[in-house]
Amino acid sequence: MTTLPTPSPSLISPTTLFSLLSCILLLLLAILLSHRLLPRPTRFIHLCLHTWHLFDFLIHAIFEGSYLYHSLFSYTCLPPPASDYPHPASLGPSSSPKKSFFLGYSDRRYGAAHSTAPTALLWQEYARADTRWATTDTTIISIELLTVLLAGPAALYICYLLQRQSASQHDTIQSTRKKIYTNDAAAPTLWFLITMLATAELYGGFMTFAPEWLTGNPNLHTENPLHLWVYLVFFNGLWVVMPAWCLWVAWGEIARAFARNGNVNGEKKGQ
Repeated sequence: MTTLPTPSPSLISPTTLFSLLSCILLLLLAILLSHRLLPRPTRFIHLCLHTWHLFDFLIHAIFEGSYLYHSLFSYTCLPPPASDYPHPASLGPSSSPKKSFFLGYSDRRYGAAHSTAPTALLWQEYARADTRWATTDTTIISIELLTVLLAGPAALYICYLLQRQSASQHDTIQSTRKKIYTNDAAAPTLWFLITMLATAELYGGFMTFAPEWLTGNPNLHTENPLHLWVYLVFFNGLWVVMPAWCLWVAWGEIARAFARNGNVNGEKKGQ
């Protein structure tokens, strides 16, 4: 079992401050870049979508990317077996399943708990609430592989498409109409990616916590209010509320597109 560093007696430790300030700085960076990259005037909902997906990309690439790095490359070598330890072949046949080892190494233990890098300390701090993030939980790592390698780039590409849409409609926005974008060849790709990414985020969140719920939450520690309400509820809830909101916005835009298409076809039939 992996042993985490002894927790600080205070509720707010230096590592806690570092973790929270890092998140705030990434959010501020996403806000500033969105204001800088999008033309003016830009609809507020358009700005929110760009800011969220840019923040989403930064979190996936930097924070979760560091988790994936430590899971795959940070490790501690176990001491060699004692000379008097019996060879497995001498123990006779066994009906137990074949043992498996992460990445095939039986003499290594991987994870952020085995590193002293600043990003590893960040995950050691979060592991006070969910110990799986300091070790090599294969369910978490499998989800993070998809998140870092696919979801992150998809969020960044969505930001590019949003900038393209804003530029194409910059001079044609009609403030009295309840639509977000004008017709553009990139619009189907944009809304398809937003829908797919939001669905994947919700599915990933469910698969992260469902194994815990089904087994009595053995890795979740909720005694500390900071760990419960900030680490577990707020940060994970954010990736439920925002993807759900993105799905709602996408549904509205897709519904309006079908309605406009139906009106156009009706006008053609009436001619």
